[in-house]
Amino acid sequence: MQILKDVIKCLSDSKVEDIRVYQTDKITPFYDVVVNSTAKNSRQLSATVQRLRKMSDEKGYYLKGIEGIRGGYWALVDMRDILVNIFLPEERAKYDLDKLWKDLPQIDPETYL
Repeated sequence: MQILKDVIKCLSDSKVEDIRVYQTDKITPFYDVVVNSTAKNSRQLSATVQRLRKMSDEKGYYLKGIEGIRGGYWALVDMRDILVNIFLPEERAKYDLDKLWKDLPQIDPETYL
């Protein structure tokens, strides 16, 4: 899936940490993959979202929407088949979506770099 490769590369180039990729196609018809990652601060979070937006425009990927960027703690980027969450560390710990999806199959992001 080329879009997943491009998303992971964009996140990696943005220096976000702890990238985890969950296959969700068996539990929801809305998206196939969820990507969780952690930004060190709100500036990095915002810059990463902008990089994802720019990459989507350049590659012709459909970007359905971006939520939460104004709060600066957690951004959700909906790319139709892929849902990208970028958290600040305390927000990622607070919502603990990794625990929610722990039983889902995971994709090693390193295989896409």
